[in-house]
Amino acid sequence: MTDPQLIGPGSSSTPADPDISRDRVRSLPYDLLKEASRRLEIMSLIAASLWVLGTIGDRIALLAMTRGDRTWLRPQATDVIAGISVVASLALFFYIRRGDRDPKFILDLGQVYMVLMAFALGLLIHWFRVPKEWPVSPMISWIGAVVLMSAAIVPNSPMKTLVAGLIAVSMNPIAMLIAKARGTWDFGPVSNVLVMHYPDYLMVGVAVVISRVVMRLGQKVTKAREMGSYRLVTRLGKGGMGEVWRARHHMLARDAAIKLIQPDVLSRKSGNSAVLLRRRFEQEAKATALLRSPHSVELYDFGVTKDGVFYYVMELLDGIDLETLIKRFGPQPLARVVNILRQVCRSLADLTVTAWFIATSSRRISSFAGWETNMTLRKFSISAWSKS
Repeated sequence: MTDPQLIGPGSSSTPADPDISRDRVRSLPYDLLKEASRRLEIMSLIAASLWVLGTIGDRIALLAMTRGDRTWLRPQATDVIAGISVVASLALFFYIRRGDRDPKFILDLGQVYMVLMAFALGLLIHWFRVPKEWPVSPMISWIGAVVLMSAAIVPNSPMKTLVAGLIAVSMNPIAMLIAKARGTWDFGPVSNVLVMHYPDYLMVGVAVVISRVVMRLGQKVTKAREMGSYRLVTRLGKGGMGEVWRARHHMLARDAAIKLIQPDVLSRKSGNSAVLLRRRFEQEAKATALLRSPHSVELYDFGVTKDGVFYYVMELLDGIDLETLIKRFGPQPLARVVNILRQVCRSLADLTVTAWFIATSSRRISSFAGWETNMTLRKFSISAWSKS
């Protein structure tokens, strides 16, 4: 095999579907979407707690302000609003927590949740009777703060952020109109609803800017994770030489495992150490490429990115390793052990028929068991490399 070259599309290669490319560029990496959905899960639980604590704290404050007027200890309509909000928050929390949900759908659901919470906050803010002489003045409400926090903590596309944000901050004017219809606040002309809450609409503009910045950072992460025709999705593990990632081909409906060495790993080595590490990585890829046994992991590609990251693309195995198998299910029946060892030996025999001699350590061989006990050797500890 020749020295590794930079991997890139040829000038005559078939162009990718523009719709696929645009979707890939606009979307955040899967692991970042997953982290954002987890943050939404935590935020919904915190919101449920704040609705409970806020209701209790509000009663304590009203008792103190009215010098112990026990009227405020009676159930209020705002308690129903808070109760519904707690139920909705907990429902979202358990929905995200149970099962493996699509993170994109979860983030879209988060926008709907934000609008519902904004409606509840708007009703709560404008529920009680207000004196007629109470002045109408501009203010930034809790809804504006929620829209800003949502854009930063649970990001979405700028357009979705804009639409959901405008609907959310409109809950305050709607709540004011409801209060006027109920006769609890005569605030004068209808235009006063915008006079009072226009700062919240400005917060939506800030939220869109935040969303755009977050999306661009995510796109840079996506571009930085591209390895030839593959895009890194989630990290599967980390070892002494580098990292192993689950990767997805841009055009093919096939996931793969990518092992890579970052340039900073080589930079920490000086002189011959860095050269040996680089050569060891190349030899490991060459050794894997020579294996033909169905019980040995298959190598798809090998190269170096423009940023100097060494990588090779391997078959993504579905199953558990032997260590996990023993820990989870205990000692295995003799017949199954013999079957496993027979498949391991077939993979090791694949090494002896190649034109290369590889000394391996049995303590460092990593076996991978599929759900039907189909063994695949995925790692060999290379201590020597020479032509036979």
